[in-house]
Amino acid sequence: MTEFNTQWPTAYPKLAVKGYYRTQVEDFQVTELSNRQLNASGPHLFLFIEKQGTNTHWLARKLANHAKVDLKAVGYAGLKDRHAITRQWFSIPVKDKLPDLTHVFSKDEFTLLSQGFYGVKLKRGALGGNAFRIVLRNMTGDKQQIEQRLELIRQRGVPNYFGTQRFGNNGDNLKHAYDMFENGKRPRNKQKGSMYISAARSFLFNEMLAKRIQLNCWDRPMDGEVFGFPGSQRGFSQEGTSEELQRWRINRIHPTCALWGKNESLAVKNLLDIEQAVADANPVFCEGLINKGLKQERRAARMLVPDLFWMWQGDDLILRFSLASGYFATSILTELGDIQEAPREYYAEREASE
Repeated sequence: MTEFNTQWPTAYPKLAVKGYYRTQVEDFQVTELSNRQLNASGPHLFLFIEKQGTNTHWLARKLANHAKVDLKAVGYAGLKDRHAITRQWFSIPVKDKLPDLTHVFSKDEFTLLSQGFYGVKLKRGALGGNAFRIVLRNMTGDKQQIEQRLELIRQRGVPNYFGTQRFGNNGDNLKHAYDMFENGKRPRNKQKGSMYISAARSFLFNEMLAKRIQLNCWDRPMDGEVFGFPGSQRGFSQEGTSEELQRWRINRIHPTCALWGKNESLAVKNLLDIEQAVADANPVFCEGLINKGLKQERRAARMLVPDLFWMWQGDDLILRFSLASGYFATSILTELGDIQEAPREYYAEREASE
């Protein structure tokens, strides 16, 4: 089976820094951000739920069972990790009366924080972003260097890579995607099929972004640039005006890389050369995505974190920040040094003792 490299270059020089995240479930907390105005009544019940020890799909299925609705009728904006404390919105269609969800929230791992009603089902990606609180344990290295790097990240941002979790353990999602595209056999589980397609598309994006990093133009426009907005998959061609340059300087718009699909890329000149080189090196992925009907889209190449806050508790470093929807917190951790996720065996031991 084809092997894939998912270790891409960083934007900043490596620091002699080591640490661990997700050492405890409480060390990784994610809260969905939304400015949606809920009502006192409506066709869809929206629930803001804090959970730990379960993934989004599992909780959605539990809500569907207790509300006596089809699983497809339960809405949520994004997937949240199991090994974390997460706060996210779910929606359930309401017919004659409110569903009895008492049993769901009688469990310690679920807490209903708030609720209300809205006119339509909650759709994937329909959120303003996510707020993070991450604790990095047993940090080793020069604290002054670490803080200087954090300040650089706050001022300049980091490359907007898709996180390695998108690609599965040892890149398994990419291997399955390659096999699926080459053999034309989609897995029976539609969720897995979608996951493999997403992994392939994300891989191509990361490859393009890596080339921009090597050319030191991941956060600045290049010839043939396509600009975009944070959290958006739309782009617009470079015009080369002073007004456009000023919008980039004040971080209103960002350089982008392609999310591969059918139709011609908006990129031209040097940027097109980069993206076409990646496409030519990965024909199975590119043709597979086109055959699946995905359209060519864009994603910002840089990720800004202007609200990044940090504090020390001994050798533990606490980070707080917010990101646009679809952005990965691990892209920040990668630029700090050798920051590794605690081994999964640790969770099994911890859960068995509780």
